[in-house]
Amino acid sequence: MEDFGIKLRPRDGSLRLDTAKKVTCGEGGKFWYRLSTFRPDAGGAFIVGRYGSYKTGESEKVIVDWTPLKAAERERMQREREAKNERDRIERARIEAEAAMTARELWAIGKAEGHSPYLERKGVSGESCKYMPDGSILIPLIRYDKPRSRALQGVQRVWRNGRKTFTKDCAKAGCAVRLGEVDMHDDAQIIMFAEGYATGLSVRMATVHQVPLYVALDAYNLGLVVEIVHGLYPDHQLLICADDDWKTIHPPNPGRNFAKACAKRVPGCHYVYPVFPPGVARDDGDTDFNDLHRLCGLPAVTRQITGVLDMVRRRPNGR
Repeated sequence: MEDFGIKLRPRDGSLRLDTAKKVTCGEGGKFWYRLSTFRPDAGGAFIVGRYGSYKTGESEKVIVDWTPLKAAERERMQREREAKNERDRIERARIEAEAAMTARELWAIGKAEGHSPYLERKGVSGESCKYMPDGSILIPLIRYDKPRSRALQGVQRVWRNGRKTFTKDCAKAGCAVRLGEVDMHDDAQIIMFAEGYATGLSVRMATVHQVPLYVALDAYNLGLVVEIVHGLYPDHQLLICADDDWKTIHPPNPGRNFAKACAKRVPGCHYVYPVFPPGVARDDGDTDFNDLHRLCGLPAVTRQITGVLDMVRRRPNGR
């Protein structure tokens, strides 16, 4: 795979074998592989399959020297391969059927409890989500300014490897998922916002789950979500926990700049972004409070968020 030009990223981890679908890998997620194992009676294992490039469409087959295998074992290998292909066909059909489900149908089959390798890697526990048997999670996309019967607009599915997909024809604009409850009668309560789900969970942990937070899913949707929530709770103070897209040039640092523009436009709105201490090995993709959580520990997030919350509370009328 390295000779082919695939440079595995740290997030790729160990190679995943015996999967039903291709596994995306490599820099920029531009490559894939699908590998399986065959174990001879004499012990050991052969790795077989293909790998390739999404960009060029080229692929190569794993070259294996089958000489040591006896004829009977080759026949067994062929039977196992055919059986696996049939299992994979059934699994792909199930995945395609789930992809064709409406948001309500998919949300209905999720479970309130489960496990998610993605959340485990992020060091957070899920809120306001559902779990699927394959380790993926479902996040509801809700328009909180619409009647309850029409509020659910779609579902985001976060797979084990962090890949995110949306239900078909999902109307994401203005949608969010709320973590925690808002007290509409408590004007002193602050409402927070974050772009990403894991970021929001880290911030919630940093505030001991005492401050409600809306996850807007991305920087481009953030402004609309903030405006909707401000319309629902015009007397509440708002705090955007922005990403610091320090390496993004086009447009320049959208996380900080979109949050800053929103804070200027919406009354009672403020923003904060993560500050990584000097000496921390910060990669280009370390941009949000979950990254700060992973690299420096939850107390670092707590100090930064609670400090800003205290400042906002001390401002007259939250302005």
